[in-house]
Amino acid sequence: MNTAVKKEKDFDTVAFFRNVKEKMAKATEGMSLHEKRDYWRLLREGKVNLT
Repeated sequence: MNTAVKKEKDFDTVAFFRNVKEKMAKATEGMSLHEKRDYWRLLREGKVNLT
């Protein structure tokens, strides 16, 4: 019999990145592709914080 015990995680990666993805979608809603590219560049440079 397989009795796997799940231990509680300190950090849930899947939930974290789903949350980030939702924030990005809300922030870029209605933007043109050019505006989105500028926004994503700012994210990469660390000038926009989603957490």
